[in-house]
Order: sequence, then structure tokens, then C-alpha cells
Amino acid sequence: MRNAFPRRAAVAAALAASVPLAAMHPAGSAAAAVAVSVDTGADVHPFSPLIFGIAYGDGARNAVIGYPLRRWGGNSATRYNWQVDVHNTASDWYFENIPGASDRSHVPPLGNDADAFIGEARDYGADVLLTIPTIGWTPRADSPQQHPYFAGFSVTKYGVQEPPNPWTAATDPWDPDAGSGECLPAHNPSPNCVAYSEGYHLVNNDPHDTSIEVAPAFWMEWIAHLQATFGNAANGGVRYYSLDNEVMLWNSTHRDVHPAPTTYDETWNKAFAYGGAIKQQDPAAKVTGPVTWGYCDLFGSAADNCAEGSDREAHGGMPFVAWYLQQVCTHPLAGGARAVDVLDLHYYPQGGVALNDDDSASTAARRLRSLKELYDPNWVSESWIADLGDNDANHYSKPNLIPRVRGWIDQYCPGTKLAITEYNWGNDGTTSGAVAQAELFGIFAREGVDMATRWVAPEANSLAERAFTLFLDYDGAGARVAGNSVRAQSANVDQVGAYAFTSGGRTMVLLTNKTTTAQDVGVAFASAPGTAWTLYGFDATHAVHSIATGTMAGTSVALTGLPPMSANLLVVAGADTIFRNGFD
Repeated sequence: MRNAFPRRAAVAAALAASVPLAAMHPAGSAAAAVAVSVDTGADVHPFSPLIFGIAYGDGARNAVIGYPLRRWGGNSATRYNWQVDVHNTASDWYFENIPGASDRSHVPPLGNDADAFIGEARDYGADVLLTIPTIGWTPRADSPQQHPYFAGFSVTKYGVQEPPNPWTAATDPWDPDAGSGECLPAHNPSPNCVAYSEGYHLVNNDPHDTSIEVAPAFWMEWIAHLQATFGNAANGGVRYYSLDNEVMLWNSTHRDVHPAPTTYDETWNKAFAYGGAIKQQDPAAKVTGPVTWGYCDLFGSAADNCAEGSDREAHGGMPFVAWYLQQVCTHPLAGGARAVDVLDLHYYPQGGVALNDDDSASTAARRLRSLKELYDPNWVSESWIADLGDNDANHYSKPNLIPRVRGWIDQYCPGTKLAITEYNWGNDGTTSGAVAQAELFGIFAREGVDMATRWVAPEANSLAERAFTLFLDYDGAGARVAGNSVRAQSANVDQVGAYAFTSGGRTMVLLTNKTTTAQDVGVAFASAPGTAWTLYGFDATHAVHSIATGTMAGTSVALTGLPPMSANLLVVAGADTIFRNGFD
């Protein structure tokens, strides 16, 4: 357990004393209370603390919040040379090799980014999910440590290039020879300037301009270094390795070294080879894959047209992820271990609600409704996903993500864990994004997600960070939501979301007010969970704090005026108060 934070606790106490819950009930709020029922004896299953993970973030701030899992991933992780601490930015920034540590007299360099990343996580007790590149290329060891860096599309070598989008220049502002790889025949008459779906790309560049070929053994040596530095997976070292990042986008993101669309067979063959190498080097390590980019590659490969295409047809018409799971279980490694232990997916809601600052009323409402894409079999996406239609058993327009993939796991590879290692429901400063983040934790716990890492760690003291604090330190003294997920049902999920948890002597109920008015909520328990309750929460203007306290007489609690657009945690203490600070 982390140390208590007396200052935060004092602030929370002052807020609780000065802002009683009843005083937050403005005129004109909903006349009828939203009914919420909780049954602590139904749908009981433990949930994993690893659902509260993040990617990257500041090490010191991560320690303060107590994130239990830290991911090293993303586009640049696909091309990281551990021996010299150099990564390639790919299409995110002109396909350049960017150096890390300056002293290359050691292998890897002392103070390299990866070791520092892992060391910071270990210092505050977090697990690490580390990306192992499988693309087959890594930055050259002789990559310069100052501009000009090696770049995938040199203007000198490949000719005049164009801005990749309206807000980015044609070349790196700090290096005019590092081009975007985009072109126009009118400006670059080279036969290598060819049309694609959205414009013109340069093709037939030499991957060796930036990179060299590597095999799985190259990464086994890296893992051996990590074992020597931090211990193996069974003894405090890196426990989780992911098989690259968004492999079905390589022909776009990393087209300077992998211009061909990735296929079913390539993805599985690499998973078997690299997963086997990881397990050979560290048998206790857990491997995650295939690391999809979103909705389309649940169903088809990069060689297909989003959900369907010739590659899928050549594989029995099976959705890609279902087929991949089948390969995992029908092709074990020598000795019987699996090449992949955790199904690893990325998921961003479409329709303009992810990775942006739009917190308007219409976007906020759509953002919060889009949470139903994760679990509601009847919910039709309010985005281009709906255009895929509902013409066969795949029900494309109805994502139903977690039950869908859990069904594939049960059918094709039982026992596989489930991870969502990239997701985002709005930028850090959006109130609706913070409320969505809190509800995501309830969904992950209820639906059985085993691991999740938000892209990326919230900024310090941001609204999004409040959602993590509500679960990881709701009382300012280290109390966190843990234990079992149990049944909670709201009579109107578009107004108030409801999720419940039990741990030791505590029953905790997450209540999200998704509306722009205060909401009254009546919580009815199937059996009395205790006698004393405290309501914690946050909204646009208040950080996580104690809002109100009370006693229960029977099996119900009436909460008056949950603040507009807020996330709230009702904590009912039972007789077994040894668990009040989260020691369980």
C-alpha cells in the first residue's frame, strides 16, 4: 500500500464539510430518481488490477497515482534498436532515426530509454508491458546522434515531396532532406511517385537507408539483458511482452520498410516465431498479440478491404482475430506452451469522440453513448462502422466488442486472456472524457478484461487523471477499488451508469451522471451491505473528494443531486473494516 496523502485528505474533508450533497441539487433537476439495483451475490467474479494501466507517462507522477501497469508501445516501438537506443518515428514524423543515450560505449548504452522506463515502473511496483518488434527491421547502429538523421525518404535521393496533411510540412523543419514520402507527379516525375487511395506515395525506396534486417534472436539478446538487469519474469522482471504494434498498419505507418499489406499468414508466422523466442528466453513471460489497430482488423487483414477481402476468403472466411486464436491453440510450441497468452486489441471509438478536445453537449453525449460499443449487442455504432451493415452473423454495425471477442476466445482458444492496450475516449481536459474513463473501468471489470492501458497516461491534475484517482486512491489515503465485480443495473444507462464491486467488508458502487443536470439516484441492494456509507466523486470543477456521508437503515440509499457530468463512488462499509484501506 502507498503512503497516505494528508494534504489531499484534508482538502477532501474540507470539501465534504462545505458542500453537502443536498446542496448540490439545483432547481429543475430530474424529478424522478434513477433506480439502481445492486446484488452482491450475483455475477460475482474477481477483476484484474491491471485494467488501470497506462502508456508511458512521467515516472514520478505515475508513482503518485499508482498505475499498476505501464506500457512501452506505439508506432516508434516497432523500430527500436535496443543495442544503440535509437528508434524510428515512422510516418508520425518523417521516418527518421532518433537517438537516445549519447554514450554508445556499452551495449545497450548506459541510461538507455528502455532500461530507464522499466526501472521507473519497478521503483513504484508497477508491471511493464514491453513491445518486442516483429517487423524484421531495426534502426542502423551507425545512426547519427545529431541532425541530419537517417530518414526513410531523402529529398536528395528520392526527389521533391509534399505535405502529408494541411498542418504538416513536406519535410522536417529541422532537416530539409527528411521528406514525408508523399509526392505529386507534377513536382516529382519519378516513376516511383505512384497513386494510392488518398494521393501519391513514393515507392521502391531502400529500407537500408535507415534500417537493417533482424531476426528473433536479436530480441532474445535484449530479453537476456533485461533478465540480467531486472530479473526474469518470475522474479520481478518484465512479465509481459507484446508482439509489435498495430501490425495491420505497417504498410502505411512503416511503409518505408514494409510497403506490402500485412496478411493473416505473415502475422501468425511472426507470432509463432517471436512468441516462441520470447518463451525460449524467459519461459515465465506472458506474450500478447496480435495487437490490432481497431475495428477493421478484427475481421480482416491489411490485404483485405476493411472487414472482408481475398485474404479472409482464403482462410475459410473466418474473421482475422478468430482465425488467429485458432492458430494459437492448434499450433502449440514445443513442450505445449502457447506462443500467445493474451489476445491484445486496440480500440478507439469513431465518430469524433476519441483523442480530441471537443466537449460540446452533442459530442459529450455521443462519447458517452459510444461506451455501449464495448458491451451492448444491440447498439448500432454512431459512426462509419454503421455503414458496414448488418447483413450476416458478424453484425458489423453492432460492435459488441468485448462479448464478441470473448465468444471467439471460448470457441477457438479457451483460457486466453484479453487485453485492450490502446484506447482513448477523449483528451485529458474533457469532462465527458473523464466520466467515460471512469465508466470504462466499470465496463472492463464487469466484462472480464484482464489488462488495459490508456493511450496515454493523463497529464498531472487533469480531468482524466481524476478518473484513475477515483479507483486508485478515492479517499486520499490509499483506498482503492479492488476485489470482485458484482451485479449492478441502472434503469436508465444513458442518464446514470452503475457498476458494483466488493472487497473485504466494502461494497462500492460507481455511479456516472452522464447528463448536464443533477440526478437523483435510488440505490437498492438485494441484501444490506453495511450501515455506514460515504460518497466520493469528481466533476468538472471538483477533484476527487468526499461529498457526503450517511447511515443505512435497511437495504437502500437515496442520493440527491449527483452533480452534472460526474463520476461518483458510493462506498458502504461493512463490519469487516480491516479492509477499509485496500489491504486486500
